Amino acid sequence: MYSSKNFFLPFEEEMLFCQSLSTKTTAEEIFKYIDCFIKENGIDWSKCVGLTTDGARAMCGIHTGLVARVRSIAPLVQWTHCSIHREALAVKGMDECFKKTLDDAVKIVNFIKARPKNPRLFGVLCDEMGSEHKQLLLHCEVRWLSRGKVLTRLFELRDELAVFLREGDYNGKFASSYFDCLTDNNWLKRLAYLADIFGSLNVLNLTLQGKDNHKFFVQDKIEAMIIKLQRWAHKVERGSFDAFPVLHDFLETNELKVDKSTATTIKEHLKSLASNLR
Repeated sequence: MYSSKNFFLPFEEEMLFCQSLSTKTTAEEIFKYIDCFIKENGIDWSKCVGLTTDGARAMCGIHTGLVARVRSIAPLVQWTHCSIHREALAVKGMDECFKKTLDDAVKIVNFIKARPKNPRLFGVLCDEMGSEHKQLLLHCEVRWLSRGKVLTRLFELRDELAVFLREGDYNGKFASSYFDCLTDNNWLKRLAYLADIFGSLNVLNLTLQGKDNHKFFVQDKIEAMIIKLQRWAHKVERGSFDAFPVLHDFLETNELKVDKSTATTIKEHLKSLASNLR
């Protein structure tokens, strides 16, 4: 914000109000709560010039959404899709092989964590093998930031997990299929890439949060991430994976290379992320 006296005025950040919806969560109900508060406190609707929401239909529906209702009484309002929510949506569209790798990773974690005895035995094994970590992290779909940490920890404990599954007294096909994943270099390459990319997105997500992070700052961070993703895609096309430390270290340590099909899938995923972040 610029004044006539040639100096910048600071942004003011305050919480207007916070209230739970007791029944329905429709656009009509949400608008009723907001409109009631605005009128009770003598605030002029015409001074509202910006509105940020997620992309749910109740929020951004053209005719009956919250944005449309606010615009009917505050025509100057400009709607912005929440940057953090847009980033969360951007990671949803993955290639089938990456999606299967992610699903397999979650199943392996759940296989260990869902049985009370398994985490204790696995912790003892990790201690005997001198591992830095003693336990896996539990994945939670609602807290999507957990993905990067869960996948990184799973990758770091892959050898311990393979030993645990091989020596454990498990019947059935599940333990066997999980063991096959953890000893399959192609699966591990995909897991390492996913750990890297989700880790990078976690860092971006955290920088978008906090006090005094205004729209211009957030947009600059997203644009910088888009440029990074595009450059990483070009590097992958040239056969370079040094932008992904977990994957790069795995390839160097085991003297492996990424096959053309996987490299193409990684490149397309990076391009898709860059496109969906806009």
